[in-house]
Amino acid sequence: MRTRISRRALIVSGAAIPLTLDKSLSAAAVNPPPYTVSINIEIMFPRTMPKAQRIEIVAAQGFKAYSFWSATEEEQDGMLKAQERTGVRCASISGTASVGSSTGLTKPGQEKAYLDEVTARIKIASRFGGAQPIIFVGKTQPDVPWETQRTQIVSGLRKAGEIAKERGVTLVMEPLSTRTGQTRMALDTAAVAFPVIDEVAHPNVKICFDMYHLQLMEGNISTHLRDGLSKGWIGLVQIGEVPGRKEPGTGEIDYAYIFRTLREMNYKGYVDTEMGTSSTPEAAMELTRKMSLEN
Repeated sequence: MRTRISRRALIVSGAAIPLTLDKSLSAAAVNPPPYTVSINIEIMFPRTMPKAQRIEIVAAQGFKAYSFWSATEEEQDGMLKAQERTGVRCASISGTASVGSSTGLTKPGQEKAYLDEVTARIKIASRFGGAQPIIFVGKTQPDVPWETQRTQIVSGLRKAGEIAKERGVTLVMEPLSTRTGQTRMALDTAAVAFPVIDEVAHPNVKICFDMYHLQLMEGNISTHLRDGLSKGWIGLVQIGEVPGRKEPGTGEIDYAYIFRTLREMNYKGYVDTEMGTSSTPEAAMELTRKMSLEN
């Protein structure tokens, strides 16, 4: 469910931010993390707010990166202007749409449709300065042997990696959780996805380590996080609490420990906040900043 936030609530919440922002920035100067926090502008903001305006808010809060899913060409034009004005970078976008979420690379005969979809998203990612497209590989096909599906996934991801390489982009494949009663996604845990990425062995194909989805599907996320980072399989880290997919500290994941782990592993990529908020975007951003700097 998306949280709707009134204009008044945004203004009121923002009034208390400058003091805490100054303190957080002082902490960052003393002990900056190796990673960069990226703010996803989809879930925590009102749907009616222009995406260019959301980018301006992210920049005003002192963050250097943002991410989004999809946008019309007109929206993209406005977002790129906001990006140029503020100096923020785009960390990631959605890299697949209907094909990647359904037949993907698991259904025989659908590879071309999948690669066409990925190619279109890679072009957008390139336009946004080399943002990482987050891709899915399709649902499991009950009538197709798993080994056949897995072989198609490995082959298709290698081809997708070559397309991404031409544009200077890195694809990040996300193990996506499955709701009860739905057909499972083909790669929905780190335990299954890591060996596939290892076999693909393409420098432009990595894992999007989304802790919200992975906590729902298998848990043990800190062990998998360490393993994936040490092997070079993870290209993007995303955060969101369980349950609720909101800001750190509102659920069961020990994000203080997670941030310490990211520091310990010297992770230098993006930590993307693909999450909603229990109050306001500013409050969620400040909480995330504080936790990421103090642990």
